[in-house]
Amino acid sequence: MATRTSAALPMLSKAERRVGRALLADYPSAGLASAARLAQRAEVSPPTVLRFAQSLGYDGFADLQVALRAELSAQSSGPISRVSDAPPAGSLLDRLLHHGRAQSDRAVETLTQLPAAAVEAAVRLLADTDRTVYFHGGRFSHLLAAHLAAHLEQLRPGIRVLGDPTGRDLGALLELDRSDVLVLFDFHRYQRSAAELAARVHRAGATVLLITDDLACPVAPDAEVVLAASSSVGTTYQSMAAGFLLTELLVPLVMDAVGEPARTRMALWEEQRRGELLS
Repeated sequence: MATRTSAALPMLSKAERRVGRALLADYPSAGLASAARLAQRAEVSPPTVLRFAQSLGYDGFADLQVALRAELSAQSSGPISRVSDAPPAGSLLDRLLHHGRAQSDRAVETLTQLPAAAVEAAVRLLADTDRTVYFHGGRFSHLLAAHLAAHLEQLRPGIRVLGDPTGRDLGALLELDRSDVLVLFDFHRYQRSAAELAARVHRAGATVLLITDDLACPVAPDAEVVLAASSSVGTTYQSMAAGFLLTELLVPLVMDAVGEPARTRMALWEEQRRGELLS
């Protein structure tokens, strides 16, 4: 629903856009409160909330809340709830290719929905060499964080991976200032530690760039920039194919934005590694 709301904002009336922004600012909690409460948050009349729900294609606000609760219920389910009773038909190669095509198609589809302004803002943050950029992710999404950081440290200085923000990396959090950036990866199932880290960074005045699979991610309210790459492909486990594709596609954009210093750093990097590489 968050994605639908974001996409609909340009077509809504000014008052309805206020409702949409109020919903997204505290998603999904704001949508689960009463229509009167959401109207108060948006500083509009209750009938405007009803018109907003109808503009999104729902019969009314109660219908919108039913859809929202169903969305949350689906998101809270783990992989065990998606395990089929019997393996699908076909050879292992057929099944592999079937899921590969589905994940590839879904990855490209979800990237077409990224707001241009959000992509531009993300690249500006990542390419700003006056900023220290920290990376952190969840149980699986830390792979994405490390992947992007490993590429970007070849292009620019000031790249740091936070493996244990409340333990061995606590000192980095104590040193945060307003110029710093946290690139936080948080994919379904969302982790409390990610939301707490984002809130802490936000309080320190630093910037949070969230890369997630849904705008409903609990971290989103504390993020200045959000890039959403869907992980839903209808398989037992959520897919990070779109997330990996997004991280790899960001790298050349950042390289171009940094410019000649990035190429110089890459050349120095390669020179230092020359003795280690076999080919």
